[in-house]
Amino acid sequence: MPLSQPQQTIVEDQHRFKVVIAGRRLGKTTLAIREICRHARQPNVDVWLVGPTYRSIKMVAWKALKHKLQDLRWVKKVNESELQITLKNDSTISLKGADNRDSLRGAKLAFCAIDEIADCDPELFPEIIRPALADSEGGALIIGTPKGKNNHAYELYCMEEDHPDTWKSFQYTTAQGGFVSEAELEAARAEMDARTYKQEFEATWETFQGVVAYNFSREHNIRRLENPDTKILHIGMDFNTSPVTAAIYVQQGREMYQIDEIHMLNSNTQEMADEISRRYSKSTIICYPDPSGNARRTSASGATDFTILRNAGFTVRAPSRHNLVRDRINSYNARLCSSDGVRHLFIDPKCKYTIESLEKFCYKEGTQVPDKGQWDHMFDAASYCIDFMFPIKREREETPQPKRWTHQIG
Repeated sequence: MPLSQPQQTIVEDQHRFKVVIAGRRLGKTTLAIREICRHARQPNVDVWLVGPTYRSIKMVAWKALKHKLQDLRWVKKVNESELQITLKNDSTISLKGADNRDSLRGAKLAFCAIDEIADCDPELFPEIIRPALADSEGGALIIGTPKGKNNHAYELYCMEEDHPDTWKSFQYTTAQGGFVSEAELEAARAEMDARTYKQEFEATWETFQGVVAYNFSREHNIRRLENPDTKILHIGMDFNTSPVTAAIYVQQGREMYQIDEIHMLNSNTQEMADEISRRYSKSTIICYPDPSGNARRTSASGATDFTILRNAGFTVRAPSRHNLVRDRINSYNARLCSSDGVRHLFIDPKCKYTIESLEKFCYKEGTQVPDKGQWDHMFDAASYCIDFMFPIKREREETPQPKRWTHQIG
């Protein structure tokens, strides 16, 4: 499969440092794999592909990298435990995680590609990668989706302004990549809120400062559902001792109505289960709790929070581990109001703690990090359910790879 026009433009550019900010599924990771292989054609050099975490870069790139190099018959040795491949020309290609920053220091690199730069440590490039490229005067390909102008990725994107001879920045939408159909983009617009769609698919530098539930509107999202059918209840739950919180929903098609809430101080999971059973003794209860409850042992008998809920007769649905917080926030905001202006989530006016949480739970100033404290617990309870039922996740690159690169070593 040939390179897309954006990929070709980036490959042909001769600047030493290239920053590519693009929408989902442009083929950014595929491009990174291609570039590290191209630079590894030099004999006796080290090149890296770095991701936000060891686990993420292994999942995204390791299998594709091995397949491509084996197809080209360049490989001398594969070290699975170190995610390192030695080539027949004695160059090495290594995959690294930015989450173990100290282990990256002291290297000498001929080239480095960094994937999902906005999710990496802000000091990764200036303190570690840039010095590692100094001896060889090597280059770097820095790629990712934007995370607002207060993120360090924006600073790198702007380096071209002060250093146009060595830095070049590129910005592409998903549509420009040509790998995603217009029908799929239309579906995404309907499912996602406007700011998230612009950031993830149009690669714009959206600002997410202020309240976390930025799509909440008292006028449009507060609505009482008359005579709700409580035969089946969907309950989001956050485990604490003060408060223990639960958001209680009924579903009508794709609309979710929060008809009740529970906010208990100095309490525990058993008391929460008892309260739910007291209020809704005739309902089938499906709980969507904090995933950590599968391990937390809060009862005197040592039972986990999940066990307590199941013993109460509730069905428990939760991911095996926490989803990314921003994905959960995006899922909740998209139900409050999608990018095409449709609202699918409504809160009964009696749910005062939920409403107060939606209006007061904010990001830390100048960041996209939610400010944990007084207002996060009810939001977490409410959003665990919505995120499980209507997830929005940033898919990693799965763009088809070129069939064969004709370059040969030597």
